[in-house]
Amino acid sequence: MSTALSAPQHPPTQPQRDPVPLAELEAMVRRQPARREHWLNLGLGLNEAGRPDQALACFQQAAERDPGFAQAHYNCGVILYHQGKIAEAVARYRTALEIQPNFVMARANLGIALEAMDESDAALAAYDEASAIDPNAPGPYWNKALLLLRNGHYDQGWRYYEWRFSADSIGPGQIIPRRTFPGRRLWLGGETLKGKTILLHEEQGLGDMIQFMRFVPMIAALGATIIIETFTPLTRLFQSLLATAGVQAVIGVGDKLPQFDLYCPMMSLPCALGVTLETLPADCPYLSAPGETNLAWQKQLGAAKKPRVAFVWKSNSGPGAARSIPFKTFSALFSPEIEFISLQKSATDAEHALLDEHGINHIGHKLSDFADTAAVLEQCDLVISIDTALAHLAGALGKPVWILLPARAEWRWLKHTDTSPWYPSARLFRSKEQNTWSDIIQNMKAELATRK
Repeated sequence: MSTALSAPQHPPTQPQRDPVPLAELEAMVRRQPARREHWLNLGLGLNEAGRPDQALACFQQAAERDPGFAQAHYNCGVILYHQGKIAEAVARYRTALEIQPNFVMARANLGIALEAMDESDAALAAYDEASAIDPNAPGPYWNKALLLLRNGHYDQGWRYYEWRFSADSIGPGQIIPRRTFPGRRLWLGGETLKGKTILLHEEQGLGDMIQFMRFVPMIAALGATIIIETFTPLTRLFQSLLATAGVQAVIGVGDKLPQFDLYCPMMSLPCALGVTLETLPADCPYLSAPGETNLAWQKQLGAAKKPRVAFVWKSNSGPGAARSIPFKTFSALFSPEIEFISLQKSATDAEHALLDEHGINHIGHKLSDFADTAAVLEQCDLVISIDTALAHLAGALGKPVWILLPARAEWRWLKHTDTSPWYPSARLFRSKEQNTWSDIIQNMKAELATRK
């Protein structure tokens, strides 16, 4: 998974209960409106039904019935956080902790909210306090990993990042499974790789795999024979790594694995290699499109008669607002002086109509895999992308890329910078407020005017 959009947020919760229909929960509140538990349960049911505003009202009612009800204040904090009312969420978490100091999830979520307010030291203290209360709770360690990485403290951050495999570290239903291979050993550094064959296996999302492929030459330099397992849409693109000394095979997920001695998840490589911000390999390009595919797309697109810009405006992995820009907002970029090419895989009827209205060449549906996409990018002068796999691909190819980031961006883009140590060709355009994009689009429009 292109890993968490920001530090994970524990959902509204209470001790386990059997699911109860909303109508029955509402009837219980009507019969006994003074019971705090009825308001809490109704709030939980409404939140599960996708009605957070009404859920918040119920949690507020539960807190009014009993101001000493820590769970009600905590649940208010969760909803308020997701509504972008961060300071109010912090106040609610602190109230919950005044009532119940050992409330681990409230303390961990307090850290998340404080980090959203750019109070990193206070957030780190909250995570450490949560871990002191329950040293076995994975959530605070995971949150700490993201904070450290976002602040560029890679030496510590990668070690805590290994907590991603622990149950409930990411959030309910979002656990990253740790794969095991009977008879083979997990490699996390230390053990020599000379004369050994190591499997570097897929993990999380397409963009993550593209980003972390830069570490393959470092593994090869340790004397290993390397087998790369990746997602099928990436296999043809990653074939270019077969030219790297030591890379024996690139195979798709589900294909039969050759013999190997050791294995390592792709996103554990910087931990195993002891990579710091200063030693991060950023030699780009480190991927390339297959020659015949490049020639085919060069022929299909023809010679560019004006600056050519490829773009996507939303992630294909989900509708999350942090990784999606309303297309009407994005379309303010379009200009007849520039040849725009849409690489978006999926588009609504309304989006297709707007593409046609602006005369945009829409070819996303023609791209069979990332080798095709890479070949198209090679024919472009610039790539503009929301934080998705296309941004990583452009950076890995060494193409100029403008990446649109929400106010609270993923850890990999660090903080308060418009450049990336991962991709020297990238420029980062950060929104000033969460889920608002007009400011970025206007800045980009002005920049594009200089490229005519």
